Amino acid sequence: MIEVKFSSSERAVIEDYDRSTNKSASDWTDKIFDLVKKSIKDHYLKEQNYTCCFCKQKIRVKHNRAWDTEHIISRSSHPEFMFHPQNLCVTCIDCNTEKSSKEVLSTPKQRVRFPNRSSAYVIIHPHFDIYDDHLRVIVAGQVYEWKTPKGRATHSIYGLDRFLKVADRPQLPDSNVKRLMISALTSKDDDESYDSIELELLEYLALKHSEKLGPQISIDIIKKLKEA
Repeated sequence: MIEVKFSSSERAVIEDYDRSTNKSASDWTDKIFDLVKKSIKDHYLKEQNYTCCFCKQKIRVKHNRAWDTEHIISRSSHPEFMFHPQNLCVTCIDCNTEKSSKEVLSTPKQRVRFPNRSSAYVIIHPHFDIYDDHLRVIVAGQVYEWKTPKGRATHSIYGLDRFLKVADRPQLPDSNVKRLMISALTSKDDDESYDSIELELLEYLALKHSEKLGPQISIDIIKKLKEA
C-alpha cells in the first residue's frame, strides 16, 4: 500500500509535534492537526478503494464520517507514532471500535524507532503483509477463514467473528446458523470441537450464499475447506 505523502506545511506541523517531549494520545483532537487528518483519511480512502483493511467491506460514501483513521499501533500506547505514515490506514467504524487500543506488536516495549517489518506484528499489517496470504474472505462482513496465526490474530483483534454475536438475538431467522453460532460461541478456542463447528458453519454459509457467490465458487470453497 502506498503511504500518505504530506505537504510541506503539513510536514512542518508534524515535525513540530515530533519534537515535543510531552506527547499524548489526546493531541490527536487538537485543531492544529485538522488538515493533516483530512489528508490522511482522503489518501487512504482512495488508496484502499473505500475498502476496510481488515474486514474488507466496501463502503463508498460521499462523506468520510463512515470511516475511522486507524492507528495500527495505538496512539494511547505509542503517541510518538501518531503521524507515521506506515502506522496509518482507514477502517470501518466497527473494526476500529473492536480493535480499540489492543496490542498488535509481537514484542511490546517502548520503542525509539517505528517497527517497519512484518515480523514485528501479530496481525496482518496493511503496509507490510499481503492480506490473502493470511486470511480468506468468504463473505465480506460475515465469514472469514484464517490461514496463519497472523490471520487468526487479525480475526480476533479486529472482531471479525462479531457476526457470531447475533446468535444472542432470538429473532435470528436461520435456525441452522443460530445452532452453529451458539456452539462456536460456547466452545473454547483450543477445544478440538471448535474447529469442526467452525468448518460446518463455513460450509453451511457457503451454500447459503451460493446465489451471491456463484455455485461453482461455493463448491470450490467447500472442497478447499475439506482439504484444509
